[in-house]
Formats: sequence, structure tokens, C-alpha cells
Amino acid sequence: MQTLEYEFIAHPRILYGDCSLEEIPAELAENDACKPLVIASREAVRRKLGKTLIRAFYDSGCIIGGIYDEVRDYAGISLALNAAQLFRKRGCDAFIALGDRAAADIARAANILVSHKTDTLLPFFNGETPSRRLMPFIFVPTCCTGASAAGRTLFIDNRRLHSDYYFPDVVVTDRRMSLPCSARCAAESAILAMDNALWSIIDDNQSPMKNAFAHAALKLIGDNLSGFLKRPRDGKRALPIANAGVLASIAAANARPGIVRVLGEELEKETSIPAAVFIANLTPAALFCIQKNESPLPGDLLLAAAGMDAYAAVPTEQLGRRGAEAIIEMFESAANEIPEAAISRIPAHLLAEACNNAASREMVNFGADDAMAVLEMARQEMPWQTHDNGERK
Repeated sequence: MQTLEYEFIAHPRILYGDCSLEEIPAELAENDACKPLVIASREAVRRKLGKTLIRAFYDSGCIIGGIYDEVRDYAGISLALNAAQLFRKRGCDAFIALGDRAAADIARAANILVSHKTDTLLPFFNGETPSRRLMPFIFVPTCCTGASAAGRTLFIDNRRLHSDYYFPDVVVTDRRMSLPCSARCAAESAILAMDNALWSIIDDNQSPMKNAFAHAALKLIGDNLSGFLKRPRDGKRALPIANAGVLASIAAANARPGIVRVLGEELEKETSIPAAVFIANLTPAALFCIQKNESPLPGDLLLAAAGMDAYAAVPTEQLGRRGAEAIIEMFESAANEIPEAAISRIPAHLLAEACNNAASREMVNFGADDAMAVLEMARQEMPWQTHDNGERK
């Protein structure tokens, strides 16, 4: 009898729904903490979400030790050092990251510094992993949340650190926090979540728990994406999308990095165009390349994207193709809200460098030629983009 062996870790406790913020003091108390330092993104502060978070502590015995709100779009070591210094000065005992991936990564980096009583991350850049449990860390995602914020990867000064210790202890999704600041932000958040879920399912390291998280994420997105893009400020739609982003991030933390996300991140570094813009454009090309190479796509893609009724109505041999079509339709609906990637206008040497850098990343199972093939395919008029009469969909 064949046995299925797999590894899966989903460290964060997820608090989901209305009034979730008010549960944070109790979660801190369970971790023997009562004086957190809040690391807040500038966008969260501009939208006065920090004040909303503070009000959630009014009826508790917890005291917020301070708010460090110097985080913009980039997580730098100097910011982490400043946050760690403030943490020590105020006598704090936990971290709360409010905002996007940069805020979460500053909190992670500062947590390493204070937990190991050091002022440098150099040993960790050289391969060392945390030798002890870090201080309690709670993540409250808002709009524009990056793909890995609820996972186990830390991005600091364009360096990547991986460890199960970097998972948040608690992730809090609350309707008051999850409303996007614009239609484009809504689309980018959905695209990043869909990409994480998609490549977690395609990943060759099969795990039923990983697939369960990814399926749940795609189901939430499929049920809410259309209404979310039409009315981004509708909290009933925004909250499930935010929760889908958390679930997809955890699934992706247990899978190999997908070629599209890695390539999108490397292109973002080369061009300063957000990775989500490239991901929306490259995903159909990557799926077509897989089918062109006669590599089977998982049949449960259709189940995750379109539901049981659609899945049951399709012959087994067509499940992979129809699943790809359903996924592409979701990506294209979100892509209508963001600029076109315009890959053809990026200099060839930057594309080649991005492909080489993507192929050299840890844990990836593709080469530079594979990445370039996806880019070349994205520049063409692909078969699913036209009807039989040649009119564009």
C-alpha cells in the first residue's frame, strides 16, 4: 500500500471577522505579553488605522508601548535597528505589525535583534537560524499586503531569510483594516493571493493540508472577486479576500516558490514596477508553457476555482485545461484594474538578468531558460486570448 509522506506547518493562529482586533490583548496574555510595540506602515497611519487599533485596547489591561511609523515600501536594516532600540527603551514584550509586508518584515527583523540581544543580522544572512523562540508577533494585514507577509520568509534590504520562527504567532483580519485604498490596490492584493494559491496546488511536493489551504483561498477569491473589484470598499467582500491572502500565504510557505512570483519579484527589482503587474501578465503564459510541454496540470484547479458543479461536469482528461482557463479568467478580471506589464519595452539585458536571478533563488525547480520562455510567451498573442473568429476576448 502506497503511503503519502508530507510536511506542513501552519503556525499562525488566525483571528477572522468583526471585532477581531479586540481579541489581540487576550492573545498577547496567552503569550505572557502585555506591552506590545506597534510597527505601522505609513499608509496605515495615513488612513488612521493605528487609532482604530489603539481603540481596540481601551477595555483591556494591555498598554501599547509605542508606535513606530517610519515604515514606507521598503524594509531596511536601519529601520529594524531603530524599532529594536525603541522596543528596548520602552520595555516592550511583543510586536504588532500593522500594514503591509514591509511592516511585517521590519517587525520580524527587530524581533530577531531583541530576542538574540544583538545589533546585527549578519550571522543570519550567513545562514544562521534563530536559536530560540522569538518574542510574540501579531500581524494585522491591511491593504497592499505582500505575498509572503503571513509566511516564514523575511525580506530585509533585498535579502531573504527563511525560518519557521518567522511565522507570525497570530494573524488578525478585521473588516475595519482590510478595506483597500483603491481599485488597483484591491486588484494587486487579489492577484498576489491567487498566485500563491495557484502555485501551491501546482507544486510537485503534494500535501493534502497545503492543498486544503490553497483551495480555501481560491474558493474565497472566486466567490468574492467580481464584487470586490466593482466595489473595493465593500467590507463584506474585502474581508474574505484578506482572509484568502493569509491562507494562500501559509500554503505558499509550504511549497516551492512559483516561477511567476519569483520572476515577478525579480522584474520588480529591475524596473520598480510592482510584482503584481507582472504576475497578472505572466500567469497565463506560464500555464500555457506547462501545457505546451505536455506537463499535466492538476485537475483540482477547476474544483478550487469554479466549484464542485463545474468540476463534475467536465471529463477527466479536460480537467487540467479547463482549470487553467478558469484561473486565467480570474487573473484577467483583476488585471483590468492595473497597468499592462509592457514586457516588450523592458531592455533585453534586464529581462535576462531577472531570469538568471530568478533561477538562482533557493528551492526553485526551474532554470533561466524556463523563465525566459514564459517571458517570450507573454509577449505573444496567446491562444486563449482570442475567439475562433480572431476577435479578442
